[in-house]
Amino acid sequence: MFLMMPCLTTWADFMGVLGGSLFGVSSAGFTFLGYLKASLNALLLRDVISGLIKSVMFGMVITAVGCHEGFCTGAGAEEVGRSTTAAVVMSIFLVIAVDLVFTALFYFAGGQ
Repeated sequence: MFLMMPCLTTWADFMGVLGGSLFGVSSAGFTFLGYLKASLNALLLRDVISGLIKSVMFGMVITAVGCHEGFCTGAGAEEVGRSTTAAVVMSIFLVIAVDLVFTALFYFAGGQ
């Protein structure tokens, strides 16, 4: 997760730009190259870096919660289901909390 979350984030960002280009070319009157140039002009390096740092942190949180819940699972299939549900709920909550903290940190450290 530590390595793959930034890879997944990069891939999702790339797909988002391509999806936006479909709309930009078909509905907004952009050319494909014009859209890519406008996207690159709007993109800031600090946004990319902060997104990659946050994705690493999300991977660490999800992995830690999954491991903790997995090690605390009791015997039987019912306990596995309960632990899985608990891990998902706790991971979602902690990812939102980590996102809040790092967004605030990057916002105030970036001089906004």
